[in-house]
Amino acid sequence: MVETLSSPGNCTGDERSYCAQRVSRSEFIELRGTRHHLRRWGSPQAPLLVLLHGWMDNSATWQFLIDQLQQDWNIIALDWAGFGLSERRTHYAFTEYLADLEAFLDQVSPDEPVRLVAHSMGANISSLYAGVRPARIRSFINLEGFGPFPNHLATLGTRIGSWLDSLARPGEGRTVHLPDVATLARRMLRKNPRIDQAQAEFLAWHFVEPDPAGGVRIAADVKTFSFIPIFPHPEQVETLLSQITARVLFVRGADSFLTEAFKGHEAALQRRFDCVGDSQTVLLDAAGHNLQHDVPRELAALIDEFLEQDP
Repeated sequence: MVETLSSPGNCTGDERSYCAQRVSRSEFIELRGTRHHLRRWGSPQAPLLVLLHGWMDNSATWQFLIDQLQQDWNIIALDWAGFGLSERRTHYAFTEYLADLEAFLDQVSPDEPVRLVAHSMGANISSLYAGVRPARIRSFINLEGFGPFPNHLATLGTRIGSWLDSLARPGEGRTVHLPDVATLARRMLRKNPRIDQAQAEFLAWHFVEPDPAGGVRIAADVKTFSFIPIFPHPEQVETLLSQITARVLFVRGADSFLTEAFKGHEAALQRRFDCVGDSQTVLLDAAGHNLQHDVPRELAALIDEFLEQDP
């Protein structure tokens, strides 16, 4: 039996439906020959704030955080290629996303450095970019984007082998097929008890697309499960971090898999933080990897306070 849910983000008075305080509007732009979707919130006359999501995510992920921000912003959140409503392409690599980010900033802020909030994969891309193009970034809030992992080199051969295997089976992979949106909402609640039913339904609505075979599927290209698995060496990452001139706030969740991965390697993680000349670090209790879902009010307060200090 296929279940139905009320339309996401509508303030209907139904406590099961998440009521978005700031409603987004969608636009499409072309970046390097690929059609990209973005969401906007707020007045175009307000100061610009750019938001970049992580892997297996999309721009709707920011809604709960945006609803808690106290300052007025011209917010633009991109769907990376292969995710959400952005176009799919033949392959995916971090270097390609760096080029996409530059093309994106050329369109939305060609003459001024930007304030940037980025999560996970988006934060890793942004960290590298901020070191390569320091003049383009004014302030940067890095949410759980501290790669590579401590075991990066030990697993490199396995990851490259998996990528080569995926090339022999184009179109196959870990695409998640579901009978309906409600099924995904229940999965999200089981996986993350920090969100409530209304939030799970909102996210589920925005994380799927119709499946030609029936039901729905996760709105991401199956090929994004098998990135070209080359990530800069830790020394290269530290070199780029040291070239960042923006103010940086590093935020991580106490219960995140990333925090767990760096247990026993805390000195290596702190060394990365210390590479940035003007940086702060915050560990949020009762939060996992998806800080923007788990503690949106606390995270918004951190962002508001940090950005208020901009010169």
